Amino acid sequence: MTKHISVPPKPQPANPPATAAEWIGRQEISSATDEEAAEQSVRLTFDIPESLHRRIKITCAEKGIKRMATELRRILEQHFPA
Repeated sequence: MTKHISVPPKPQPANPPATAAEWIGRQEISSATDEEAAEQSVRLTFDIPESLHRRIKITCAEKGIKRMATELRRILEQHFPA
């Protein structure tokens, strides 16, 4: 005797995004500050050496900064003023 189990198909979004950029635009950033929320964000990804990552993380912890991204945004804003 063999037991058969039917698996329903994977649910699809009602309005699937046409492009990757549109998909990224749909994501909401729940931890954004009011200033960050005023302008739409885009994701920037790059690789850094593990030793640099560790130094950034340690420095942020010493300053009481919970998110490294917050400190990196501040540094980038200083280096690339509007």
